[in-house]
Amino acid sequence: MAILSKAVHSPDRTLGPQPVVSDVAAESALPLSHLRTSFVQLQALVTLVLSYQLLFSPNALISWEAETTLILGLLLFCGMLIILPARLISAEWFPGVLAVLDTGIISGLIYLSGSAGSDLYLAYFVIILIVTASRTATQMVVFLTLVTAIYGWALYKEIDDTGHVLEHHLIRIPLLLVMAVFYRRTAESVQLLSNYDPLTGLPNRRQFVRMIGQQCGGHRSAERGRALLVLNLNSFKLINDTLGHVVGDQLLKAVASRLKECLRPTDTIARLGADEFSVLLDRISAPDVAARLAQRILDALTPPFTLAGHEVFVTASIGIVIISPENGDAGSLIKDAGAAMSRAKERGKNSYEIYSPGMNACAYERLVLESRLHKALERDEIVPYYQPLVHLASRHIIGVEALARWKDPDSGLVQPAKFIPLAEETGLIVQIGESILRQSCRQLRAWHQAGYSSLHVSVNLSARQFREPRLASTIADVLAEIGLEPGYLDLELTETCIMQDAEAALQALGQLKAMGVRISIDDFGTGYSSLIYLRRFPIDTLKIDRAFTLDMMNSADAQAIIAAVIAMAEALKLQVIAEGVETEAQIDLLQKQGCRHAQGYAFGKPVSAEDMTEVLRTWPAAGEPRPPVSSGTGRGQTA
Repeated sequence: MAILSKAVHSPDRTLGPQPVVSDVAAESALPLSHLRTSFVQLQALVTLVLSYQLLFSPNALISWEAETTLILGLLLFCGMLIILPARLISAEWFPGVLAVLDTGIISGLIYLSGSAGSDLYLAYFVIILIVTASRTATQMVVFLTLVTAIYGWALYKEIDDTGHVLEHHLIRIPLLLVMAVFYRRTAESVQLLSNYDPLTGLPNRRQFVRMIGQQCGGHRSAERGRALLVLNLNSFKLINDTLGHVVGDQLLKAVASRLKECLRPTDTIARLGADEFSVLLDRISAPDVAARLAQRILDALTPPFTLAGHEVFVTASIGIVIISPENGDAGSLIKDAGAAMSRAKERGKNSYEIYSPGMNACAYERLVLESRLHKALERDEIVPYYQPLVHLASRHIIGVEALARWKDPDSGLVQPAKFIPLAEETGLIVQIGESILRQSCRQLRAWHQAGYSSLHVSVNLSARQFREPRLASTIADVLAEIGLEPGYLDLELTETCIMQDAEAALQALGQLKAMGVRISIDDFGTGYSSLIYLRRFPIDTLKIDRAFTLDMMNSADAQAIIAAVIAMAEALKLQVIAEGVETEAQIDLLQKQGCRHAQGYAFGKPVSAEDMTEVLRTWPAAGEPRPPVSSGTGRGQTA
């Protein structure tokens, strides 16, 4: 990895010079309003030609008033183009339909003008339909040459028959050519809007898939050496939500510009989605060339973007797939590169990964796991397991912590490390959290009725749950439904969860505390709590992270940190619980330092409700009275 990074900063002939941005990109970003203008101009030109034809025809079959009405109707038709829905204006078939409609109108009006017998009008119809249908410049030149020949032959016949040239026929020639150009430009504009991203001017997904199919078909990709990169901007949604969509659009255009500066003239860049780009690399001699270019892109995105007075930092995750004849299908290539990009995200973001076949298996496994997790929620397979919280001096159980476990009927007990991160990512953690809360409160109520009346339960809140606007009302509804006093419920949050938005957290914690529930900070010492906010937060308990407890026997630093946390908690009148206690030696040292409560394998592993009920029955003095809660500050004592 270090070698690859170093190679980026040295001259690299394989990556080639930086390309000049193509004018096609700017042209492809033609706004829809300009396209509407082209249609209106086109129809106005048709109206002009037909007005001339009707007003100067001596053989008209209708009155002058009727001619005027028809001309006004055509002008009204021009105005209708202004209010047509965008999906019609930008449809690929719209220019062709408009040409056919114009031809029909022209045919009718020419007949009413009394000049339908002239062979000149054959060219009039053909020039509209054929030029619109032409796809290349060569086709257009051929079609125009044929039409010009037909028009010239018809004009020659008229001169031969009448002995003179009708001036309005000669004037109509340049008008017809201008109309043909308008139709052609309109068709090209629609094609650009359909195949290119209007914001960045880059090919969109549909066009990019077509380009991959054209360039990577057969064995050409193996002979020339190609690779596909898929790039995703990390945290783009956060930037969009906080600074607005205008700044988000500016950022996308700026990112596209930096990406172009990293590429060679032979490479192709496209925008696949809201925050996703892709690059098709051509003529790469080895896979490490693609890796060096990916690192060059990451380096190019490192400097901040200055947008609307804001300095914005953005990173990317990149997936790379080397193209071969076996995987040349565009859909498969994008999917494989996307799998590699997801792996780069999982490994810390701001990095790249080269695709390997095992990644698809992991992605499929994750998809299956998500589907199973949905069904597990429906079948109530996510259940709480309980671990005792113990008063060290008396060894009495004063409470339990509820920990989510998945009892899968097929694979047995699924540990939280396997499904909780996925639940966080998909949002299912909110449903899981509410289910665990409800089950835990119901079980605690049953234990109270069984005689363990002072027992309390601790339930973890995820960051996603904590941000839910209805969190307080949901907890209040659960407590009211079960009939449990709020003081027996302890809600645990991590430092990181609270400090993501300290002011909002202060307000949310205030609402929870006003209900009477207790608040604990879990894994204390591993986050970045501000001592000022720690003093302001209405919390009751600090739980020392198990990492310090496990190291305390061999590390003077860990002992010093634990002693400092306990001293601070005493000064703030907070309760302290040490997590991860496994040995009697740890228990003795914690007691010497003044810690009075702990949990860990030394007292029992997390077990089911049934097994915990048996533990309570056999444990001496389980559910002994808890230390009193100070009503003035809402802080627990350190007893």
